Amino acid sequence: MAERLVILAIQVYLTCLIPLVFFQRSLIYHPSRSASLPAAQAISRTSVIDIRVKSHDGLTLNGWLLIAGNRTGKNESEALNLLEKEGNPVILYFPGNAGQRSRRLVPMEVLTSLNAHVVLVDYRGYGDNPGTPSEASFANDARSVWNYLTAELNVSPRRIVIYGESLGGGVATRLAGELCKSGIEPGGLIVQSTFNSLVAVAQKHFPVLPISLLLVDRYPSDRRINSVTCPILQIHGQQDQIVPLENGQRLFDAAPAASTSGIAKQQIVMPTTDHNDVYDSQRDSALLQEGLRDFLEQVQSLSTRPPDPSAEKEPDSPLSNVTSPAQAGQSVNLLDRRVVMAGLLLAFVAALELLKRQRSPRTPTGGDHGPPTK
Repeated sequence: MAERLVILAIQVYLTCLIPLVFFQRSLIYHPSRSASLPAAQAISRTSVIDIRVKSHDGLTLNGWLLIAGNRTGKNESEALNLLEKEGNPVILYFPGNAGQRSRRLVPMEVLTSLNAHVVLVDYRGYGDNPGTPSEASFANDARSVWNYLTAELNVSPRRIVIYGESLGGGVATRLAGELCKSGIEPGGLIVQSTFNSLVAVAQKHFPVLPISLLLVDRYPSDRRINSVTCPILQIHGQQDQIVPLENGQRLFDAAPAASTSGIAKQQIVMPTTDHNDVYDSQRDSALLQEGLRDFLEQVQSLSTRPPDPSAEKEPDSPLSNVTSPAQAGQSVNLLDRRVVMAGLLLAFVAALELLKRQRSPRTPTGGDHGPPTK
């Protein structure tokens, strides 16, 4: 009896792994879909402009540009002129794993009130955008948005602050690291309520599952942030139940102590704040806004300095929109690991079934299958 219960428990455990093996992206990504999200429907204290970015594989990704300050009534031409000509920081905002851009108006308005322009292009598969979410596609799309800002809208890289919220912190950290490696240093990196790696935080929530073996989209930010040479600010709620502060602290510890410009990495720990109320927290609001204001002022001050020729590796050029062969190989290896794991699971189930048959009482062959004769 005990042996049968053990076999049953193992079978149930393996059955629970099937969704994680084959449907894990639907567990990670929770987009809100909409037929259309025009800027005209955004209820905001500042001007909101529609922008469109072409992805490396030909998709049109929609997003919004919010103008710094409480300046309403700006048309597209006026807004884009302000974006290019003014020296305000430009925040490239990567949101979390759920919702779409209309649900990020509160943080975007706080940031525009601090005299920063904000650009948020929804991920593929989110809002009114086509496509299917994945870590690799998000990375490629992030490069496309960066190139749109720098090459098409003529925004200096030194003005752009890459901002990542929750899962978006993984997207933002990867983009910032790749830019710095290529010799293009952005104005800064802000990571809010994000993890050291998706594997680590998922394993914390599901300790009995072999997450590290199965997860394909891994977002190893703690291995990527050491390439970031621009100023870094981390924001995290001390009461965060989704991405515990412990995971955020590990990411902060992995970051370089200071930028190439000598700005020490900075951290805002919000004592009463959870994961989803960073911009809704009444008690910690002043702490958040003061820290953001100081950081953005530092970025703006650095962006107006003449560049240091000795610190420049190469002239700024558009970042490639396509994952490099080495990165593509990494994705293939992760996919191979998932296929192998699925094969092992099936083999294990078959072995259990064979063991169960071998240990079950033998019945006579033939017509009657009644109790054995004495």
